[in-house]
Amino acid sequence: MYKSGKRFRRGRPRRPLINSSPIKEVPDLVPPTTVLRDEEDPIIDALAEVVPEMGIEEANHEVQHDINERDNLTDMPVPPIKKRGRGPAKGTAFERLRKYGKIPLNIKDGHRGPSCENATIFSSRVSWIIRVHAEMRHASWSAVGDKEKHELITRVRGDFELDWTKENHREAVVNALADKYNAYHYELHKHYRKFATHEEALAGRKESVEPHVWEWLCERWASGAFKKHNNRKKQKVRHTGGRKSFVRLMEERGEEAPNLIEFYKQTHWSREKGKFINAASEFNYNLMLERLNEKGTEEDQDDDATADVFKEVLGYKSGYALGLGHSVIPEPSPFMQKNKTFKRLAEENERNKTCANHYKTQLESLLGEMVDLRKQFSEHDRQINMISSQLESNRESQQETLGDV
Repeated sequence: MYKSGKRFRRGRPRRPLINSSPIKEVPDLVPPTTVLRDEEDPIIDALAEVVPEMGIEEANHEVQHDINERDNLTDMPVPPIKKRGRGPAKGTAFERLRKYGKIPLNIKDGHRGPSCENATIFSSRVSWIIRVHAEMRHASWSAVGDKEKHELITRVRGDFELDWTKENHREAVVNALADKYNAYHYELHKHYRKFATHEEALAGRKESVEPHVWEWLCERWASGAFKKHNNRKKQKVRHTGGRKSFVRLMEERGEEAPNLIEFYKQTHWSREKGKFINAASEFNYNLMLERLNEKGTEEDQDDDATADVFKEVLGYKSGYALGLGHSVIPEPSPFMQKNKTFKRLAEENERNKTCANHYKTQLESLLGEMVDLRKQFSEHDRQINMISSQLESNRESQQETLGDV
């Protein structure tokens, strides 16, 4: 039998040692594997047994060829392993609370969003409703039909306790749906831009999007009418608040940010960089401090003065409170406050609110009285039935007595 000799480093074999034992049949070759220990290699043993028939030089050449093939297999590029990321949210926190009934929300007067501990659950649930039930073949929320909007609003109302008679509660739901719809639309467009060609984008559809919806979106984004520069690219001032609404951050950082100017710094300061998130945010903050010093307030203790400076620096925008987000009802601009028509409408609105509250109180009292009357009627019916049964029993007993006589 022929045995292979010891190996050098890197698995190279020595010249095989030849014994005088007869030659045996060549065993089946085993696929090449990476050998990490000094063990017998079936490939080299098999080749060594064939040495007398092919010659030592030819055997060494074959062995070297097999080793080169093994090295080539080892050096082949291995496809990168995709890192397992965070999967889609399952809404377990929502399910734990929802099984006990509708989830309560605290929406303060003057706000258009919840500031309680359930605000995150509300935001996550609205996102889930948009991703699962919303029709995404619209350019934005403003293009969605009234029927579809009503259906989505009904789904939100079915999960949370809301006072639908209050305008800010209705606006909180509508604004949340609008924000999540537009954000999901932007997320899909961002996924579309990852691909080099339109055909690759069509084939790279997300599993959560229906094929016909994805095709419609891709055709729209590939059309010449689509605007290449969206609103997010025009954004000059950025914040570090993340996905939480500003009203929720104000509730959490009440002591850290006693006024709006300090709150602006808290939500635009990067702890990692140790400075403001960008130059525009730093400029606005320094301008607020400068204007506040000009007013001569004592150590920024006047909340009204800081609020005036905050609004003066950031400016006014119709339907949106700059620096505070969609969840805060914006105050009218100074021009609108001086407008006679606006003053007249504001006074009329206050009178209507007073009348509405008065009628609401009367309606509640009437409903309470109706409940009391129903209870009294039920009690009277019970007494009448009891008296009737007594009279019937007395009549039967009298008839039995007369019969006995």
